[in-house]
Amino acid sequence: MPFATLDGAELYYEIEGDTGPWLIFAHGGGSNHLVWWKQVGAFRDRYRCVVYDARWHGLTRATGSPDEAGDTAWRDLLGLMDALKIDRAFVNGHSMGGGAVSGLALNHPARVQGAIMSGTTFGFQTAAMQRWAGEMLDKIPKGFRIEDNTYAPDFAAREPALHYLHMAMRRFNPPRPIPRYSKGYLAYYEAMQTAPPRDYAGVKVPFLFVLAEQDTLQVPWLVEATAQAVPGAKLARIANSGHGMQVEQPEAYNAALAEFLDAHRG
Repeated sequence: MPFATLDGAELYYEIEGDTGPWLIFAHGGGSNHLVWWKQVGAFRDRYRCVVYDARWHGLTRATGSPDEAGDTAWRDLLGLMDALKIDRAFVNGHSMGGGAVSGLALNHPARVQGAIMSGTTFGFQTAAMQRWAGEMLDKIPKGFRIEDNTYAPDFAAREPALHYLHMAMRRFNPPRPIPRYSKGYLAYYEAMQTAPPRDYAGVKVPFLFVLAEQDTLQVPWLVEATAQAVPGAKLARIANSGHGMQVEQPEAYNAALAEFLDAHRG
């Protein structure tokens, strides 16, 4: 099995496709590289697709203690590109993976041909992010659970086999190093609530923000406000979908990606 040796980690990855621009997918928290199967199947004929497991997920082996609010994610993405000798790529992050994508695009824009933020605003510190983090800090101690909001409320009833498949995929992950709803976990939201907003007027990388209209995690108003804060950013809306848009509505989601990717291939 292929692994990229990074600082304190052996990052598991897979490559599908042998022609066209590079397209790298970064999964969300509690997921792993398998979540992108519908996208890899759709794009591997025209793009060289890379999927990988983030630290403390899937088959990746990592040492040390996790820092979900730090620089590990985007530095790992950059390290993977270096290991694979990828000079420039499209990068697509879902949920937690958005922090890897935004961090790479903001710190090393020359390495990013286009950035896709799928149901995520992580890495963009705005007034909207402050408000959202405050709402999460209020809801989580009252019983709001991330895993209960991964998909639209009717997804399990509408697509029981697909829902089972993707929930089973998540069980390939090792136990969380920071238990959800612990003090250490909530510190992540506290940092986003208290950090001052930044100005993104100088961003040069093309961005696409994909918004799921039934998302109860990275809620629509947050994604829309963040897209408005990034000059030239495009916004795509996926109807009848919760947070897991690439699973729930793959055809509509893939079409939004294809339009953006094709516009910036040249």
